[in-house]
Amino acid sequence: MSNRGPSGLLFVLIAFAALSAGANAATLERSFSGNDCKGFFNPSGGGFDACTIFINSMGETIELSPVIAKFAYDDGTPMPAENDLNGTLYPSVDGSEFTVTNTGSVYETGTWSYSPGTDDPGVRYWAAKASNGFNLFWEVDAALTASGAACDSAGDVYNLDCLNAAQVLTSGTFSTGGPALSHITFYDTEIIPIPAAAWLFGSALGLLGWARRKST
Repeated sequence: MSNRGPSGLLFVLIAFAALSAGANAATLERSFSGNDCKGFFNPSGGGFDACTIFINSMGETIELSPVIAKFAYDDGTPMPAENDLNGTLYPSVDGSEFTVTNTGSVYETGTWSYSPGTDDPGVRYWAAKASNGFNLFWEVDAALTASGAACDSAGDVYNLDCLNAAQVLTSGTFSTGGPALSHITFYDTEIIPIPAAAWLFGSALGLLGWARRKST
């Protein structure tokens, strides 16, 4: 008889889901003019902690993802004195959780990784600022990029359904499109909605029951 308990099975289920998502994912990119946290995502002109990814949908402003951290550069040189952290929402984040690697000459292309602690937020979106604009990135299930789907590149991927489909990541890539990186910014995840969490828990219980029947 198997000795695997509910917690072990739930871990396997979550790990399998994460691996499946990563294997069938697509990274999206949307370009904007101006600055992210000193402009587009902070229209009130508040401080860094007020920066939040949002979208206007049906006449309503919907806030999706507050900023976590920003890492500054000058012609390919890191400028740690100009980094920013959202200490209001995430006092546990000190910046050491992030690693940004240059794969070009002046960080015009690169990779990032994130090793969050127990109390740290997840990452859903990241933005690379350079010259007079910035590129926003997020990752979704590749099926959502099919023709007519929420993230079909034939339309504007910056829409509520596509943004809501952003996956939680611990690594990714970025590109400025050529100019030297000015800064890279990371944005938070939201808590899993109760219906989605309930579905995951129910699936885990169903799989647990199946496993118990198979092991007896």
